[in-house]
Amino acid sequence: MRTPFTIQTILFLLLAVHSLPAQVTPTVQDCLGAIPICQQIYTETLSPSGEGNYPNEINPNISCTVGELDCIWYSFTVDQSGQFGFLITPNDLNDDYDWSLFNITNASCSDIYNDPSLVVSCNAAGGGVCDGLTGATGASIYSIQGGGCNAINPTINNGSTPFNDLIPVVAGNTYVLMVSNWTQSNNGYTIDFGLSTGIGIIDNTPPAVATISGPTSCGDQNIDLVFSEYLDCNTVDDSNFELNGPGGPYTVSLTANACDNSNGFDNTLSLTIDPPISSLGTYTLTITSQGAFPFQDICGNPIGQNDINFDVTVPIQIAVNIGGDTSIVCEGDVLLLNAFTQGGSYVWQDGSTDPMYSVTQAGTYAVTVTDACGSGSDSIGVTVLMEPPQIDLGGPQILCNGESTTLDATSPFSTFAWQDGSTLPTFTTNEEGTYTVVVTNACGSVTDQVFLDAVPPINLDLGGDQVACEGEVVVLDATNQEANYLWQDGSTDATLEVSASGVYGVEVTTLCETQSDEVEVLFISETAPELGQDTFLCAGDTIFLDATLPGASGYLWQDGSTDPVYPATQGGDFSVEITTVCNVFKDALYIYFIPYINFDLGRDTFLCESELFLDASTPGPAEFQWQDGFDKAYYVVNKPGIYQVRVYNACESVSDTITIKECENCSIFFPNVFSPNFDGINDRFVPQGECPFEQFEMKIFDRWGALVYESRDPQAGWDGTFNGRGVSPGAYSWWMEFTVMENGRPRSDIATGSVVVVR
Repeated sequence: MRTPFTIQTILFLLLAVHSLPAQVTPTVQDCLGAIPICQQIYTETLSPSGEGNYPNEINPNISCTVGELDCIWYSFTVDQSGQFGFLITPNDLNDDYDWSLFNITNASCSDIYNDPSLVVSCNAAGGGVCDGLTGATGASIYSIQGGGCNAINPTINNGSTPFNDLIPVVAGNTYVLMVSNWTQSNNGYTIDFGLSTGIGIIDNTPPAVATISGPTSCGDQNIDLVFSEYLDCNTVDDSNFELNGPGGPYTVSLTANACDNSNGFDNTLSLTIDPPISSLGTYTLTITSQGAFPFQDICGNPIGQNDINFDVTVPIQIAVNIGGDTSIVCEGDVLLLNAFTQGGSYVWQDGSTDPMYSVTQAGTYAVTVTDACGSGSDSIGVTVLMEPPQIDLGGPQILCNGESTTLDATSPFSTFAWQDGSTLPTFTTNEEGTYTVVVTNACGSVTDQVFLDAVPPINLDLGGDQVACEGEVVVLDATNQEANYLWQDGSTDATLEVSASGVYGVEVTTLCETQSDEVEVLFISETAPELGQDTFLCAGDTIFLDATLPGASGYLWQDGSTDPVYPATQGGDFSVEITTVCNVFKDALYIYFIPYINFDLGRDTFLCESELFLDASTPGPAEFQWQDGFDKAYYVVNKPGIYQVRVYNACESVSDTITIKECENCSIFFPNVFSPNFDGINDRFVPQGECPFEQFEMKIFDRWGALVYESRDPQAGWDGTFNGRGVSPGAYSWWMEFTVMENGRPRSDIATGSVVVVR
């Protein structure tokens, strides 16, 4: 009787992979490693911890569980449609387990995280009476229950009871169940699938070969098998496999599979054939569960005998190597060519069929080798030499800076020994020295050597531009080793003495390169620059005082500025101190500042006094010319007229004109009687003035002081009425306030009086 393959056994086999990196081999804590349901009851006494090698398979945003805490996965395929149910009983009834069932018939484990439609039933209820037993038992009508307990109408986020409704399942569909240990204790649980009786979820199907990848050409030696379900590694052995075909016998061994890594289960096996396939034809791989190893799946279902045929139809090119082109170095020597291949036949260029061929003279030699897998050929050229090597490294050589040279002692069929022990036919160097090589072939040895002379690089620098005093001599030095010189004046010495200002250049040449450089030499004159004579400066202008002296090292003006050119915008004393390597020079001048002409004769006016003074004075120096030739700044006016003056200096000329009028005397006349009888003569009381009124207000009162008329219109006048009716004859008082323009200025006044109305 078969011993049940319990979860404890699977865990014992799988927990060994927990130390492997994620995304390597699935365990029972991963969907990909889900336990096929082989029996009704699984008892777990040692809960695993963690989330397996594929963590985060559950998305808490679309699942009622918060994830997969210390989880275990189960899988099954339904034989007949019906109701699926199960019961989880914690070994400690205070523990809380959550679970979720997914339909992955048309999906994969990796789809569970993002596809909420794969969730068939889920329960995460817990706390209080919801701890302990849980499962899909039909004890409620709900298929989805989130966390908590006793919620009415539970949702993905709220739970009511630890029990869900039985789950309708469809024949042929595949499901995975994830059990999550919310409490995360290690007490374990028992899961009973007995409520699913009649739908055929127990795995009774023997494993079968799903795919085979076998040899297709001679020389192959690997076979990869993928089975329809996981295999129990303890039941698989090399003895379960036998290969028959041309070129045998063959030995088959298991290699590079999960069983070799002690994972305990795998659905993929790799086989190695020894020796490799050596003939074309049809081969048969026989798989059997006979003998000491029953070859079972992890539910104990044994595999039946399988005979799998495959054809090897691709020949291979046999690698034949009788050596590279060579030589028999001395007359009378023999070169032995070896084309031996296991199981091969041979044909040489002259028809001989031995694997070995003796060569005693120059020529081309070829062989074709054939065996059960194919054929191959090779050829070689042989040269007969009758003397030692001939080499010539040449005479002494020049070696330029940064360059290297390659000495070539190449000679066919020879060996080489350089002074440093290197053995290549060429020697590359960038250093000065003597280099020696010994070249040897079968007929003797020769030695040659050469000297490499390193030419130093040109290091040319005449320095920066120089300043010297008149009478001195400056020596320019371009000295370099093993060089020739050419200065701008045609001289060829390494140095050049100069005593005049100018630009001096040199070209330095060696056997390797040419460089050039130039420098400017300035000789300072002992003659000091001059700022010039004292001068004047017009307002708004700028005088640029230029103290530039070629070769000067510094300038210092009276205000501390240090530029060679000083912009003067106002008058005063200006001085500069110029420093050179030869001397210190000083100069100064005074600038007279002439301000803008600024005067105003004023606006036109009136001559109301006996005389009037006109002022054309302006700041700074100026000359004056009045309309009558008068040349002073002040002019006395004693009669009306037009007066003009021109004020001028070295910078500008400005003119102004003013008109002087007769003095005005604006008299106002007030009638003392008028007759408002509408005869067109003296009908209104209207004041008369010699100048127009700028402002005007008039009020008229009767003998009792009552206001009978007022107006601000000086042209209107009083028509002798009050409230539309003529007033009584007699005297009436008036008051008047007015403003007139007199001598160009407003004059205000108040006048009073009386007027008599006559009827």
